Amino acid sequence: MQDEIVVTGIRASLSSSAQVKREANQIVDSISAVDVGKFPDANIAESLQRITGVAIDRSGGEGQFITVRGLGPEFNTVLVNGRVMATDNAGREFSFDVLSSNMIQRTDVFKSSVPELQEGGIGATVNIVTARPLKGPGGLQAAAQIGGIYDRSRKSVSPDLAATVSYANPDKTFGVLLAGSYTKRKSQTDTIAIDGWINGRPNIVQSIGGVPTLITGTDPRYPVTGNANLPQSLYYQRAQEERERINVSGAIQLKPSDNLEITVDGIYSRFNISGVTRRLDNFMAAPYFQPTFDGTNTATGLTMLGRDFIAQNPQFLAANPDLTNNGVNAKVDHVYNTTNRKSDSYQIGANLKWNPAENIELRFDASTTGANRRSPNAYLVYGALLPYNYQFKLDGGNGIPSISYDNNIINNADLMRLHYMGIDANRSRDRGSEYHFDTKWDVDGSILRNVMVGLSYTERRKINRSFNNSDTSCTYCGYQVPIAQGLLKPYQWGDLLGGGQNIPPSVFEVDPQAFLAYLNNPATLAIPSNGRTPQQQAAFAAQVQALDGGPFGVREQLRGTVNVRERLTAGYISMQFGNDRWTGNAGVRVIRTQVLSSGFDTPVTSINNTPGDDTLQYTYGAATAIAVRSSYVNALPSANIKYSLTDKLIARAAFSQTITRPTLTDLGVNNDYGGRIAVPLSSGGNPSLLPFRSTNYDLSLEWYLSRVSYISVGGFYKDLSDFLELQTLPVERFGRIYQDTRTRNGQTGTIKGIEVGAQYSLDALGGFVGGFGVTGNYTYVASSATRDQTLSDFSCGYNGLSPHSANGSVFYEKYGISARVSYNWRSDYLRNCRDSQSRPRNRSAYGQLDFNLSYDLTPNFQVYLQGVNVTNQYIDEWSAIEERYLLQQETGARYNFGVRIKL
Repeated sequence: MQDEIVVTGIRASLSSSAQVKREANQIVDSISAVDVGKFPDANIAESLQRITGVAIDRSGGEGQFITVRGLGPEFNTVLVNGRVMATDNAGREFSFDVLSSNMIQRTDVFKSSVPELQEGGIGATVNIVTARPLKGPGGLQAAAQIGGIYDRSRKSVSPDLAATVSYANPDKTFGVLLAGSYTKRKSQTDTIAIDGWINGRPNIVQSIGGVPTLITGTDPRYPVTGNANLPQSLYYQRAQEERERINVSGAIQLKPSDNLEITVDGIYSRFNISGVTRRLDNFMAAPYFQPTFDGTNTATGLTMLGRDFIAQNPQFLAANPDLTNNGVNAKVDHVYNTTNRKSDSYQIGANLKWNPAENIELRFDASTTGANRRSPNAYLVYGALLPYNYQFKLDGGNGIPSISYDNNIINNADLMRLHYMGIDANRSRDRGSEYHFDTKWDVDGSILRNVMVGLSYTERRKINRSFNNSDTSCTYCGYQVPIAQGLLKPYQWGDLLGGGQNIPPSVFEVDPQAFLAYLNNPATLAIPSNGRTPQQQAAFAAQVQALDGGPFGVREQLRGTVNVRERLTAGYISMQFGNDRWTGNAGVRVIRTQVLSSGFDTPVTSINNTPGDDTLQYTYGAATAIAVRSSYVNALPSANIKYSLTDKLIARAAFSQTITRPTLTDLGVNNDYGGRIAVPLSSGGNPSLLPFRSTNYDLSLEWYLSRVSYISVGGFYKDLSDFLELQTLPVERFGRIYQDTRTRNGQTGTIKGIEVGAQYSLDALGGFVGGFGVTGNYTYVASSATRDQTLSDFSCGYNGLSPHSANGSVFYEKYGISARVSYNWRSDYLRNCRDSQSRPRNRSAYGQLDFNLSYDLTPNFQVYLQGVNVTNQYIDEWSAIEERYLLQQETGARYNFGVRIKL
């Protein structure tokens, strides 16, 4: 019984990972399956975070993206069986939540490069290896998992099913494997957030001699020296999702002779998210009434002006007749937002390995991949201009901002009016194919061990199409048209983020279909608004009803089209050297990149302000097709050396030059416009982007105590240029200053760090204590960055880089018990240097406690329980300084439980 546990359990996984690391010709870390169909964690990314230098980003509390050595998901190449897999994301970044872990045999994280490895990962290249039938024990093997998922925030149980079947004949000349899984999960994310801080000197109102007086930014009576920082909005939000994932993977292998092996494999994933977000929002706009500031010029309190204040101070409006909403800026928005993601992806590949001679190996690999995504969503806003002034406090209790609500008004359905109604059904399509031809020539009797030469060709095209009603989303803007009785239903959320903190007890929700029927009703469209006479309103209603689909149908907006084709032609040579004590490799990879970015130019012909509201409305001219071509060549040398100081002590050094190309959708020619009078917004692509380049140096020392236990320490240095990052910058357009968001080539600089990792098993002690073991690692990263400081009044490092990250696990495996408790932690980090309002977005240090527990009732029957974020750790974000609150968020704890059966 004990031998079986060692072979198939945690120690076997750790031993396999240690051997991959020890025998590799480059710097690599690995996570291996514990058994057939059993990866260490239910989510691949959550396993990878236990590797030195790896941190993860979560979506709905589930691992989705990885950061390696401080470089985010867009800077890491993720391969499946050595090939790129298409993604339904906007960019190249791979979503680990689309694949079930039961089909994975091993995941390798390559931190140094070799010429035969696909380029594109400055942080790391990750290769997910699916199970192969001829690699298994042979015969008929089957494993099944029947379980459930319990999300504490939703208090509901959902199914979690998986099965794997493989067969290999006794001679290991034929094998077939099939794996499948079905998961449905309900999640909830609660948030209290400020949507960015406005940095400037906007208009304010001060009571001077008892008289409200408008003070502009140039007035010497302005209360601060330099720029003030004022909140854009404060909102309370609950997002609920139902995630459904179906995965199928398979492989067929033929080995008709010792020198020929053929593999055909495929993966299919369908991942659907059906979500609803309910939000109570308070948009704050100038003029701010009697704001107070701390020593950092951060607003600690302010007042928004209600209708009663304006009515009681007619002289104020008379002196300032151009104020939006006649001076009323106290408002409340109830938002009902459907957040749906309907996606599928696949990869099909074939590989032929042939040894025509004992010292020659030829490999040919061909694959095709695709992904599709549809996002049919509605963003429905209804609310009111408030009669009373409300006060904003930066610290309304427990470090959370608050607003002085009158719940009898904001929760009174009779006072609510229609406002913004956005409908969209965007589509994304990703297609790719690649072909690799690799040769290897083994050399005998020489310090030169082998020579590898290869060629590859890859083509990928990503198309995003925009379908929405942006030309009629403001049909009802202005809080003027009443809402029929019975359409608004109160949704109680008294337990939002634990309750208290001056949170309003409820928000209004709607039945989207019934609500849209009311919006489309000719009688509703006939209600005069925005100063129109009945005759003018009738003409307006006829105009929007004549559009394809009516005012709330979706129409393709050609200005949002992104169509990017990328062709890569590469060749490499790599030479392996060595003797009994050392090995090394050196070579170069040369790649030509050709990009064609296509889309449409749709000029803005007019910009109007919505009467009664400060939302900007745009009118566009006729679309004209445009295309931009670019190409460049990169030569990427690399070298690795590995030296065995003793039988157990290995030293390594590595040098390489690497690139990360701009993500395909960032290369689009698209442009879009929106925003409000105070904060106009623009966004789009940038077809002139250059690849992000890095020169990398690595040193490491590895001490192997046994097949399971080792200690490693390493250092790395990266010299960076043409860094790619999403930036929001002030740009002048149409006579206004827009906050323009798009990816740009940013700073140059360096990233350097130290990684320490270890795993140790006490099995040599025997008895009960011999079942224990520990694993852990720590990474320190430092950086320097050079940015154009004329664009901001603050300095930034690199997005996603935590100076410190660590994780540790204690495990026990004996007597049929397998248990592991893990804690993962990373220090605070910059999420985006120029985020909302062109200000930084920082995230506080975050630590999470997880556990795995299983018991073998028989050698073939196991019960298990896994817990994720069991202490319910909150996420906190801030802007530039911790006092400038941005967000607090709760995703809750999650538990997986069930039985595993092995035949």
